[in-house]
Amino acid sequence: MFWPNKSNRSGIKFPHDRLLRIQGVVTRELLATPDCYDENGDPLYIVGKNGNTTGFTTGRYSGLEAYLCDESGRESIEVAIYNYSRMSGNFSAKGDSGSLIFTGDGRMLAILHSGMPKGCYSHVTYGTPAWWVVEQLKLHYPHADFNRTTFFSG
Repeated sequence: MFWPNKSNRSGIKFPHDRLLRIQGVVTRELLATPDCYDENGDPLYIVGKNGNTTGFTTGRYSGLEAYLCDESGRESIEVAIYNYSRMSGNFSAKGDSGSLIFTGDGRMLAILHSGMPKGCYSHVTYGTPAWWVVEQLKLHYPHADFNRTTFFSG
């Protein structure tokens, strides 16, 4: 599912218990030129998220950034996620905001924040790039560790 082009897998398997360890971030450079490919050889990431409303869904990120401008004129660069296929249904719905969007090998890609109206064929979900979120958090918490496996108290 996460690797439509079998040459991408290089031994990576999605865990049978469905508990994928999230570790690392898709860099700004890799968002522009994904290092995975679809069945036609075009660059993309098959991504997943586990939303409060829709549960686990998959989608496609093709390396195209979306530039948005709100009513006040503020601009932002967003990650655009498209439905996995026509048959798969929408990637997200109202109530999924804040969900982590991740790659099949467990890298953070984005934080979901909005989508198109329910039932739209060309459904697009928008997320804030994870590299930017981590960068902003580290400005305030320079010792933040996003890859820890054990935690100590005291």
